[in-house]
Amino acid sequence: MTYPPITSGTTVRQWQQQMKNRGWNIVPDGQYGPASRRICRNFQQEHRLQADGIVGPITWRATWEAPSTQPPPAPADVLRVGSYGDAVAAWEKQADSRGWRIKNVDGSFDEETAVACRAMQTALNLPVTGQVDHQTWDAAWLERVAIAV
Repeated sequence: MTYPPITSGTTVRQWQQQMKNRGWNIVPDGQYGPASRRICRNFQQEHRLQADGIVGPITWRATWEAPSTQPPPAPADVLRVGSYGDAVAAWEKQADSRGWRIKNVDGSFDEETAVACRAMQTALNLPVTGQVDHQTWDAAWLERVAIAV
């Protein structure tokens, strides 16, 4: 699967669904366009694969078999609107790379960050608080499904 041009079909939808099952914010629409390529590149970087945005045999297999990424230690304090610093920047960067769009990844927990946080919490069946507690912190890194052996 490559982009451009848009690649489409049931295989694309199958890959997108597996990425969604793993906890990535992607819509399984069967269209491999710019959003799918971005998610693919981020997945490849996270798993130390060649980050070319192409779902070839290695990336395809990793989509089902790569182990979950381990999160760094969560900050001691819950992150909320008004928080700022390196921990906020780290969470914003990770959440954005997973597809929870944050335009200003700047280390300042503002309403835009809270909106992305609530969207992630809703999609991953976490308590929807708009705050980054330990569980929400880990969710930005951990994938949610059992990975094939």
